[in-house]
Amino acid sequence: MVSNKEMPKIVSESDTQTANMKILHVGPLMLSHASGLPESILGFASAQIDMGLKVGLLSPLPLIQSKSMKQIPSVCLLGSPHRTHYNPWIIPRDWIRHIRNKFGTPDLVNFHSTYIPFNIALARRCRQVSWRYVITAHGVMGCLAQNTKRIKKRIANLLFFRSYVKHAEAIHAFSASEAKEIQKLFKVKKIIIVPNGVEDYFLEASEKLSPADLGDFGSKGDLMLGFIGRIDVYHKGLDLLLNALKLLKSQMERPICNLFVIGPFHTKKDERSFCRMVESLGLKDNVKLLGAKYGKEKLRYFLACDIFVHTSRFEGMPMSVLEAMALGRTCLVTAATNVSDIVCEGGGWACKPDSISIAETIKSIYEQRDSLKALGRQSHELIQTRFTWTNVAQKLYQEHSKLCCIG
Repeated sequence: MVSNKEMPKIVSESDTQTANMKILHVGPLMLSHASGLPESILGFASAQIDMGLKVGLLSPLPLIQSKSMKQIPSVCLLGSPHRTHYNPWIIPRDWIRHIRNKFGTPDLVNFHSTYIPFNIALARRCRQVSWRYVITAHGVMGCLAQNTKRIKKRIANLLFFRSYVKHAEAIHAFSASEAKEIQKLFKVKKIIIVPNGVEDYFLEASEKLSPADLGDFGSKGDLMLGFIGRIDVYHKGLDLLLNALKLLKSQMERPICNLFVIGPFHTKKDERSFCRMVESLGLKDNVKLLGAKYGKEKLRYFLACDIFVHTSRFEGMPMSVLEAMALGRTCLVTAATNVSDIVCEGGGWACKPDSISIAETIKSIYEQRDSLKALGRQSHELIQTRFTWTNVAQKLYQEHSKLCCIG
């Protein structure tokens, strides 16, 4: 495991190997405001460029289709040399030539996410030319994630996925708990553990922005809970959270907390399920759905909650939790988020992914509500000290350099 202590600056004028190291990131690069995956890829890439590495971002789409992707100075952006892929499981050999011509020969190819046909097809081509690659799992290789669409994943594992994993130089996990789950399920050469990071802007935003105005809803109850992210009811455990609020409402003489939810629905089914639950559980006065918010407006809603909640059944490492902590908000998470140790170290709370445990934890928070500001500062300081993109990218470089026999 990589030490959590801040690493010294890695790149120096004499370290020409570092400056010449080439990392090619491959994955879903199109920006989606509801997904942390592209932000994670781009966060690592930006920080690696700042360190002096040569970094490429490869999209399986033609560049003309990638216009919504965030532009990063000095990055080598590669798009498909072909307009259309008729078979996503097979890609032509000229992909390798295309990468060499545009970027050079990478020291390491970093595939992001897992069950993506293009990634698996390109990994086969990489093996043919002896290019090393790593896979950043982003939470998809854990036990609960494997149980989602279980039959399809079992078939995929037998046919191609285990071979894809077996030949990787390493699997990149975001936490020790994620690493343990991966080791239970898959035969891997090596696991490296490096967390996600946060942009410096989040560390300064609380001083520059005012909290969003929640109107009359903001004056109800003594504790305002907030959720910001993709509204996937099962994955994000929002059904567990709503049932916990129902339990609290039945146990207390008056409502002690309310919840606002920000984000787009994952599917129409999620929208119907969420709205039906709010109605059937009698929570119409206690839960407010505010739609999707972006940019500075979204940050103002982080600041409007007393506690940021993330009760997922499984995760890689949710960016929204780290962002909330950077903004000085304490968090309530389930252990399945793979960020519970960080949250607790920052003064927050972790519970089991069930409604009773969530309700009991909210009660405990309510009793300590006078200390929330001080705990929020503790969360902010922890992120500032150890979880900026600069810090985590330096840790990732150390692990990559071992794989490439550098240093």
